[in-house]
Amino acid sequence: MGTLTWGSSKTIRELQRLQDWVNSTFTPTEGGVAIPPDPIKHLHASRFRRTLAYFIVRRPRGLIAAALQYGHLKTKVTLNYAATGDDSWLDDVAVERLEMVLEQSEDDWTRLDEDNEHVSGPAAAEYRRRTAGAATFLGRTVRAQASVKRLLEQSDTDIHHGEAMTCVHRAETAECRKEKLLLGLPADDGPDESLCHSTCANLAYTDRDIADHRMRLLVLETEARDPMTPRPRRDRAAAKAAQICAVIELHEASRPEVTHVEGGRVA
Repeated sequence: MGTLTWGSSKTIRELQRLQDWVNSTFTPTEGGVAIPPDPIKHLHASRFRRTLAYFIVRRPRGLIAAALQYGHLKTKVTLNYAATGDDSWLDDVAVERLEMVLEQSEDDWTRLDEDNEHVSGPAAAEYRRRTAGAATFLGRTVRAQASVKRLLEQSDTDIHHGEAMTCVHRAETAECRKEKLLLGLPADDGPDESLCHSTCANLAYTDRDIADHRMRLLVLETEARDPMTPRPRRDRAAAKAAQICAVIELHEASRPEVTHVEGGRVA
């Protein structure tokens, strides 16, 4: 059974139908139309390349996810599919990657400096060092694509916020990279959360990660006590719960004590 695909003209017509429906259904309070006509050119599919790039770089292994979504065997096919053979689509990915890195660095620094977010784990000190270094970036005007790539190399802290963990990536000490090499798989430049080890020297835990761990702990403890759950699953849930408890305890134990000065005395 063949796959039904739309040609460019069909896609343009459907996009126009969507725009017409939105404008006929929704009216802004200030008047006018919800989607005004574009003064440059009509709406067409290739103009969504930047939108696709935005979501790809903000999701773990986003390019691979896009390839799976379209049923492609190689990510190169996805790039060609999204850009109709035009390599300039990668420029959109680079721009979005740069914006994401700068946004994340600013957020991390704000949490550390203003909100006093605590960070624990073997890579905690390196996390603080990289975040503080990125905080000195004051902005720069970018006029060429080559400048985007150079600026990305200079400003990327290589810090990756995952599920209840933060990877302060360093290829030489990354356990996920070591496992890939042992399995004969190609080692990527970045981390692979699916192969993450709790003993990895690149791991750090922020207060945000610990909050996620606490939520996960409640689910695991409930599963471990549920008599209707098969014994192997209860044992696995109990083991994971114990591991999470250890992470939380170490995080709280390493938290610096907060002192209050009252009337010239330390309370």
